[in-house]
Amino acid sequence: MAEKSNLARKDGLVTKSALRHAWFNWETFVQTCYNYERMMGQACAHVFVPIARMLYRDDALKRRELMRREIEFFNVEPEFGACILGMSIAAEEEKAQGAPIPGEFITNIKTSLMGPLAGIGDTIWQGVVIPILLGICIDLTTSGSGNIWGALLYAVLITAGAYAVSYASFMFGYRAGSDAVVDFLEKGTLGKLLKGASIMGCMVMGGLVVKYVVVTCGIEFSTTGTVFNVQKDLFDTIMPKILPLCVTMLVYWLLKKRWSSLKIIALIVAVGIIGVLSGALTYVA
Repeated sequence: MAEKSNLARKDGLVTKSALRHAWFNWETFVQTCYNYERMMGQACAHVFVPIARMLYRDDALKRRELMRREIEFFNVEPEFGACILGMSIAAEEEKAQGAPIPGEFITNIKTSLMGPLAGIGDTIWQGVVIPILLGICIDLTTSGSGNIWGALLYAVLITAGAYAVSYASFMFGYRAGSDAVVDFLEKGTLGKLLKGASIMGCMVMGGLVVKYVVVTCGIEFSTTGTVFNVQKDLFDTIMPKILPLCVTMLVYWLLKKRWSSLKIIALIVAVGIIGVLSGALTYVA
């Protein structure tokens, strides 16, 4: 029997080392064996390998039931969705201690929280954190010839950030339990968080469009003694960077029309080649 001082929760069955082992399995191997039948189900079961040994040390049948329950279909954003795994461990622990918790209840809670937490994670992590880090680190890399520090800095920061957020989320789910997570979602905190993250994401994407989308009109009209450059004398006068904005909105519209990314890339390449050859567009280094 584990020493009480090593237990992750007072009067619990899971030790701190087993809980950390479970979290490490999740964050490090979450995309392992990813498939269309169970998505992250096998990674989820991997999380429960050290936990099942703690909960049912002498009962192989109970361990088998737990693993079958946890290997079912599961899919979520890994960092923010880690709290679901912590919450499931807390529920399995209570069940092993004799609480009347049906196995279907644990599965249903996991299934019902996948969508909301995937929405939070995808919005904040992929819509805000990654674009900001990429913007900073790409600038650092392109600031000097052969400068690799931007790429190294990105690799270190994104890895450290992922592990830190995942650990905090996992432990929050374990300590708070399912009631606190559901309460957090029902109080409207989710809506406020998503709204703030969406605004921040739009600001970041707007900055990236100005910085990295380059479209320059190459048309000029010559009259007696003067040259009228459409880009400088018309578009830049109306609104600088108006063409990159138009191209971005066009791509967004095509995505809404269910064009695939490959078709859109092919269209951009074709328009670019034709535009440069015809003189309608020009290349600016």
